[in-house]
Amino acid sequence: MAVLISAGPRIQLIAGLLLTTIPLWLLAWHFRVRNPLFVSHQIPIHNAWTVNRETFIQEWMENQIGNPPNRSALALLCRRPNIKWRPDVVMDLDDANGGIGNVRGNIFDFLGLAILTGSSIMLPSFQARSAADLSALWNGKIPFNTFFDTDHFVATFAAACPKMDIYMPSKDHSLVPPLQNRYGMPSMRLDQHPETLDTPTPNTPKGVVENFNHWLSVQPDYDAKKTSLVSVGRTLWEGLDTRALPAAVRRDFGGSLRLIPEVRRLAAVVTYNLALKYHLHSIDPGLSYYPSAFLGAHLRTESDAEAAGWLDDERAAAHANFTGQTDAYLSQAVEHDLSVIYVASGNASEISRFAEKAWHLHSFNVTSKSDLLSGSDLEALNNLTWDQQGLVDYEVLRRSSSMAGFAKSSFAFNIAITRNEFVDVNQEVLWLRPEHLKKEDVAFEDGLSKIWGRFPWQEERMLRGAWP
Repeated sequence: MAVLISAGPRIQLIAGLLLTTIPLWLLAWHFRVRNPLFVSHQIPIHNAWTVNRETFIQEWMENQIGNPPNRSALALLCRRPNIKWRPDVVMDLDDANGGIGNVRGNIFDFLGLAILTGSSIMLPSFQARSAADLSALWNGKIPFNTFFDTDHFVATFAAACPKMDIYMPSKDHSLVPPLQNRYGMPSMRLDQHPETLDTPTPNTPKGVVENFNHWLSVQPDYDAKKTSLVSVGRTLWEGLDTRALPAAVRRDFGGSLRLIPEVRRLAAVVTYNLALKYHLHSIDPGLSYYPSAFLGAHLRTESDAEAAGWLDDERAAAHANFTGQTDAYLSQAVEHDLSVIYVASGNASEISRFAEKAWHLHSFNVTSKSDLLSGSDLEALNNLTWDQQGLVDYEVLRRSSSMAGFAKSSFAFNIAITRNEFVDVNQEVLWLRPEHLKKEDVAFEDGLSKIWGRFPWQEERMLRGAWP
């Protein structure tokens, strides 16, 4: 005997079935999309698991964070009507030195001065670090392309600043010897020196231009009818106030210093191998940021840091030495639920200590560039200088899910500022350490990066003086 179901209960039954099956179907679909081991050919997932190695490397390098192809904003900076270009003045950065963080700061201060004064430049060079003593930074000049992509830099300024000539350093260049005296640029940072506002040449871009013009006019060997080569002493984050400029200008100017291709290629290989070794499926070579993949930690405990007294600094004591830094970095990994830590360090024994500690306390995996390279790639890494090897870490850490560093390190601070600028291009407000955070043990925090410890001198200058 057939049992008839009235319309009301039938509708309720169908609705119940739909409410039960649809969420299960959506959950299954989401699992297949997110897990490359179960991806169908109709739903392509683009990551290290689904593209071959060379494709991954090529796309990774093409999507270099911090180097947008649009130079229009930089052109606006160079083509301001108040800039009086004078091809008879060529500036040469005299004494840049240090690692990538400081050298970038020296060069950007120098470039800002050259643009504002309408000067041409000698392609910047900088001092070499001793391989035997990492704290010895005065071991002769090394060329721009030790760190930076010369072709990219020259092409950027040729397009954006066509009136700025760039001379290549060589013994047979066509320039006369430099003027007898070296120019020392005053700070442009009125936010750091408000008391100079009423002086004849205040600490502003306009004031510095007036200062340079006056200095040049009184040099005993200056001849306005001839080309003059001017040696310029280094400054560090005392140039243009970056936060007083539009975001597009910050990005274009910062993007002019792109690291050398061989370093970026090794960083891409490291990232590819990292994804495969630890099953990190969110690492897409076309992205400049990898959510839920790995913590990038800069362990700054090498011999030069120890020689400089960084590891015993009282103000940053809680996070200064190995124990302090690794405790902080592990807490950050726990906070962000990241069980893989990529550590940047020039000290292999310290990396091993960190790996043992992380596994013992949390069963976290700690790895490094040397662990992730083999064969000809490892040989290529070992052929680089100590600072060049650090550039590989610099590139990898810029795309990490969360980045951790120490306040004394301009290396880590530069990465944090770059990530703040580029990971979310619509973000205009820099989340600074200051009063609203009320954290005595954190110099910088924005949700993407965290700089542990305190170093007021660097904080005050870098937050508005460093370029992404």
